[in-house]
Amino acid sequence: MSRSRCIEIIGSPVLRRVSQPFDLSVGTGPLLELVGEMERLMASERGLGLAAPQAGENVRVFILDSSSLDTSGHRVFVNPAIEPYGPVCRIEEGCLSIPGLYEEVRRPSNCRLSAMDERGIRFELDLGGMAARAAQHENDHLDGILFVDRLGSLRRRLLRRRLEAMAETAGNEPDRRV
Repeated sequence: MSRSRCIEIIGSPVLRRVSQPFDLSVGTGPLLELVGEMERLMASERGLGLAAPQAGENVRVFILDSSSLDTSGHRVFVNPAIEPYGPVCRIEEGCLSIPGLYEEVRRPSNCRLSAMDERGIRFELDLGGMAARAAQHENDHLDGILFVDRLGSLRRRLLRRRLEAMAETAGNEPDRRV
């Protein structure tokens, strides 16, 4: 996995694949290398979170900025399982893979999350507010889902040309799923 990475932009096939579980039996070295690159990318773009597919790897790993979000100090989420619950809220979201686009997305206000940290130690969290929203957004990436997929069909149709142009500018094929 040793290579210089950049953020994958809409239209990149890696963003639409369902990610595979991260195999920790090979040790934590590859995971720590990937997480280090992801943290660099997230910091350089001033993001709140980043999923491995956004860094070009289809593995079930995401990171959250624990200094900005209440994640009880957890920042690395390996092979997460998320159970959203609570009232559905409509809040504006953006994505580093869809730069400059912000839209209101409906998501449950809370989630229960079970994952492993960067050392392979399992933990569970109950998240609320922006931390819950960020975890659900990043976990969607692991399933090949972008936040624009959660918009209404009319709004997606209105955004289609803009998203296609964004993909083409990045050198990617237009994303036909939106």
